[in-house]
Amino acid sequence: MAQSMAANFWNRMTHPFGGSSSPEGVLENGTGPAPSVGDRYMQTKQGTPVWVVENVLSVTASRYPLVRLTSEKYPDLMKIVSLSTLADHGEFTRAH
Repeated sequence: MAQSMAANFWNRMTHPFGGSSSPEGVLENGTGPAPSVGDRYMQTKQGTPVWVVENVLSVTASRYPLVRLTSEKYPDLMKIVSLSTLADHGEFTRAH
């Protein structure tokens, strides 16, 4: 139930901006490969949860695409961040 509410919020938030669900080539400036659905990221602080990429959406209202993340341990927790935030290695690192 909570996840469907979060998905509805995500759709309402992004679709009015004329978003595209095609993130190919979004990191062409050499900051690394674009995240794919299922990629896992950890925040650099110790003891923080692992976040899993649910989708990446380009929106006209933002220079960078938005990435929807869910907590690996608590799937009802959702976080939406700019792709530039994931590319900032001071805040997030890819989990293997």
